[in-house]
Amino acid sequence: MVKYRKGQFVKVKVTGIQPYGAFVETPDHVEGLIHISEVMNDYIHNLNVFLSVGQTVKAKILDVAADGKLNLTLKENDYFRRQERKKEKKSVLDEISQDQSIGFESLRQKLPEWLAKAEQL
Repeated sequence: MVKYRKGQFVKVKVTGIQPYGAFVETPDHVEGLIHISEVMNDYIHNLNVFLSVGQTVKAKILDVAADGKLNLTLKENDYFRRQERKKEKKSVLDEISQDQSIGFESLRQKLPEWLAKAEQL
């Protein structure tokens, strides 16, 4: 059995996904957990958007428990770092510039445009 240590990078296979994190396993069958807060710095509502059972990822070991199980992070994985940067604006309100007047009339005028944009997503 390979001796794992804090700070080491290891390839792990996702064996299960729960709302709080992903269960993983190393090639030599050491179990671990990637908590949902350790996938990326951004808020993640649904872990299944980023990980799937059977997927292999490179993770960094945060800690090795007394029973040998691994506590891992993906925050230093280049793929997940790029995903953070790619995130698009989620709200049409983000697109309203400060100089635009926001009132009922301007909202009524913008509504058809926003609905069309939402249907494209």
